[in-house]
Amino acid sequence: MDWMSSLSPQGSSGNVWTATAIVTCLALFQLFRYKQQQRFRREYGEADHELPFSTISIWGLTIGPGIEYHWKERFKLYKNNEKELLVLRPKVFGDPYFFTNSPEVLRQVNGQGWDKPEWGVEAMRFWGENLVSAKGETWKRHRRILQPAFNSKTYEMVWNESNRFYREMIATGNWPHQSGSTIDITDAQKMTGRFTLCVILSCGFGIKLGWDEKVHVKKDDPLTLDDGIHLQGSNILLVTYAPKWILNLPFKKLRFIRVATDMMRSWFKTSLAEKRALTEREGALSTQPLGGKDIFTRLVQASDESEKVQISESEIIGNTWVFFFAGHETAATVLAACFCLLAVNKEEQEIIHREVHEAMKQSSDDDELRFEAYESLVKTRAAFVEALRMMPPGNFMVREAVEDTILQVPSFENGIESKKSVPIRKGAVIGIDIVGIQYNPRLYPEPEKFKPSRWYGVTSDEAYSAFSLGNRVCIGKKFALTESVCFLANVMRDYTVEPLLKPGETFDSWKDRVLNETKCELTMTLVSSPVTFRRR
Repeated sequence: MDWMSSLSPQGSSGNVWTATAIVTCLALFQLFRYKQQQRFRREYGEADHELPFSTISIWGLTIGPGIEYHWKERFKLYKNNEKELLVLRPKVFGDPYFFTNSPEVLRQVNGQGWDKPEWGVEAMRFWGENLVSAKGETWKRHRRILQPAFNSKTYEMVWNESNRFYREMIATGNWPHQSGSTIDITDAQKMTGRFTLCVILSCGFGIKLGWDEKVHVKKDDPLTLDDGIHLQGSNILLVTYAPKWILNLPFKKLRFIRVATDMMRSWFKTSLAEKRALTEREGALSTQPLGGKDIFTRLVQASDESEKVQISESEIIGNTWVFFFAGHETAATVLAACFCLLAVNKEEQEIIHREVHEAMKQSSDDDELRFEAYESLVKTRAAFVEALRMMPPGNFMVREAVEDTILQVPSFENGIESKKSVPIRKGAVIGIDIVGIQYNPRLYPEPEKFKPSRWYGVTSDEAYSAFSLGNRVCIGKKFALTESVCFLANVMRDYTVEPLLKPGETFDSWKDRVLNETKCELTMTLVSSPVTFRRR
């Protein structure tokens, strides 16, 4: 019995057993990782970069370096590499994975043999399955339901509403009308965010409101829809991955996130019920032509049991959230960045101003840009697309091989470009470094420079890789371009923009502070965007 009691986990011997078990588990884990990484090394070669954690893992996103690593290292990450497909090996935790700065590879992994990994879409599914998170046949069903809402009538409505909101912003925001007078905007993204939210509410969901009119998610509560959407975007990892009891801890911020999330969910359900009742009352489900229905109406229609292509209530809420967020946050981010970039490139402001002036001559209305002018505003659109290149809000995507496949990867040897075949095993993960693509000098010579002229001769939408490429190209691309070009043209017609300096701050230090400091949450944005607008 003595030998048996010596094995019993009591007292110090118990501690020894516990320590032994922990050490054994750690040793087995490290052995498993070592064999896994050895296999990866045999198949794909040595790692090009090593970090403590994967930039796309929950550890990398919370502890670091996270996907901001790709922004901070955008000028060095791919330098002197023979091919545009690199391997990153986490030293502490996580599996090795690929990442690329090649649009050609992006197009391939958006096609057959690849899909989004389950762990890569959980955050986007928090509100329900949607066009962004869906895969395979589910994605095709969502796309079939929503695609008809994006048509020429919609874009004309977007343009007209953009004009209206610009006029209201000027009228209600005390913008100066006297030449030389200025208005300081300490946060341009707050201004552009308000603009794009108003447009998506009006044109996407039929919620008509004025520039300074707020939508509250609950009657008599100060939380607005603007705040709720921003709050969810900033804390999506917390509400998705943290245990539910975390949000019940007695901390003011956590309680606010929990209450705000509950109110947002209630608002979505109430809005859905009201929209369903309205469309049924007006006979919209049977009498409106297909192209005349906005995003929300089409979602409600597809929830009707008589429809061939149906969608559930949670999917309606999921898509509503995605279009609220992606439909305004991303465009707002790029517009704010565009104003900051124009503030330090005055010659580009004048190019836009002259183009808009010429377009106004062709307009039937002397005071307002008409939708017909959109196609002629090539240089205005180029300025926005160049800002999108330099500050892509959707800065990283993840794909997983669902079968053994081969990638054709741009490669270089002795300065000669070629394609290299890289066999990829099923289960391998590749990160699409959108920042890396936009700063790829093979595609964009002098990528650090703001040069809208690089887009003047572009006729193919495929060149706009920041909107993604292939089958999964952003469904709202033309929507975003239309509202942004209209707003940018209106502002540049009437105002110039310049840096809003802190006391004692120089022009160059403003550039470094504003144009190099970003934050990556659900999207990548500038940390600050302070500018001054001066009336022409």
